[in-house]
Amino acid sequence: MTRRSRFDWKLYLPLAVLTTIVLLQKTKQAMLPAKQTPLLWAAEIAVVVSVLILQSGWGRDSGWAKAQAELGTLANNYYAPRREMISNSFAVGAGVLASLWWAAATWSVVLGGMRRNVVGRGFVDFEVAAVAGAIAGGVIGAVVGLVAGHIWETRHRRRRLANRASHA
Repeated sequence: MTRRSRFDWKLYLPLAVLTTIVLLQKTKQAMLPAKQTPLLWAAEIAVVVSVLILQSGWGRDSGWAKAQAELGTLANNYYAPRREMISNSFAVGAGVLASLWWAAATWSVVLGGMRRNVVGRGFVDFEVAAVAGAIAGGVIGAVVGLVAGHIWETRHRRRRLANRASHA
């Protein structure tokens, strides 16, 4: 498994896209209905916090050598791929669910576009809402998955130590 660089551009690209949508919200080029603005700001703040958590390296193999030595082995190829799988699964699941929810919640932009005879603009705004939901859900889901993976690893290591002690 490759080690993450200290500055991962893949984390900041979704943040830049969501920030652009937020900045356009107060212009005539706003892509979401005005009633969605507070939710959009909440999503922006949550994504910023999530990106900082993901970038910090929390919940990853920081003290693995000591933990593995307690288990009686130095091999550490068991936990990292499973933690990554859990985090990625939560990211994809939350991204899909959030995209569907945001799309359903902003279906009115398509209707508004039809009423103003600019259906294309209504569909673009609808797709932007779905993408914004996917971005927010994916990044936040990755953090939830990171926490779930960390909890799973901690509990699993504790059970392994208990089983090892009971068999000794």
